[in-house]
Amino acid sequence: MQDSTAAVNTKMFLLDGSFVSGILPYTDYDTVAKHPLWGSNLLFTDEEAVVNGHKDYIKAGAEFLTTNTYQASIEGFQKYLNLNFDQSFQLIKKSVAICRRAIMEENSGRTVRIMGSVGPYGASLCDGSEYNGNYIGKIDLKALYDWHKPRIQALVEAGVDVVLFETIPSVDEADVLLNILSEFPNQKACLSFSCKDSIHLSHGETFASAVEKFWSSDSKKQLIAIGVNCMDTKLITPLLTSVKTENVDFIAYPNGGGVWDAVKKCWDNTQKYQISVDDLNLWSKKGLKIFGGCCNTDATEISRFRNLIDNLPS
Repeated sequence: MQDSTAAVNTKMFLLDGSFVSGILPYTDYDTVAKHPLWGSNLLFTDEEAVVNGHKDYIKAGAEFLTTNTYQASIEGFQKYLNLNFDQSFQLIKKSVAICRRAIMEENSGRTVRIMGSVGPYGASLCDGSEYNGNYIGKIDLKALYDWHKPRIQALVEAGVDVVLFETIPSVDEADVLLNILSEFPNQKACLSFSCKDSIHLSHGETFASAVEKFWSSDSKKQLIAIGVNCMDTKLITPLLTSVKTENVDFIAYPNGGGVWDAVKKCWDNTQKYQISVDDLNLWSKKGLKIFGGCCNTDATEISRFRNLIDNLPS
């Protein structure tokens, strides 16, 4: 993806939305959201549904399509799909082929790039750990490396345009991920954190210090954007404003509204914030280059974001 860095500097790109929300027209909620693999199982059990979900986001105007691998791991596929190592590795690679199939079949006439989703280790614990990072310090960093390495390698080998490290709760896990990334020096990536408030990552470090650490280091050679996802929209402005590092290209994709109830495994949608073109214009001035939706954001909302981006002042 030689032109990715140059391209990101010139406009705001639209990322897709929630895989779970996007797939619901084609499968039932419990099959996805209440499965330990959080929908990555559908790569094995229902490829057509995955393709259709991707195609809806392309129709909505997304320029970056995310692989269905947030919760994918070798151990997870071995445990819950009864696959061996090689079969699990190939299934992660297949997620990229499925995205390519959706792009080819939809034939939108515009460039749609593929982001390979790499979620945090905490997501595999199915206890909300990605929103507090409590496992950091309890798991050996070498074990964390060994868990992440093959899933990243599979996505790189499959030819993703960009690796998307997303919902990362801590600087330590980000460090591990970027060390692995450095083993694939030609691979571009985005790094997106989960944050617990308007200042701090979920694990407690400040977002500003994390940006300073990674955007100012050798990692910048491979990072096309750094930012936040899976949080309340109202946190975007203070988080971006907290950063004093210059010339940062940001990525942000908030939840569609409501609060996740980890006990009931559903969304409380009693409070929703409607994103406006004024919001996007403000964030653009702060350096936002890639915007989309996370949990509870479907193709209809991504289509609305497409319209907002297209109406941004030039």
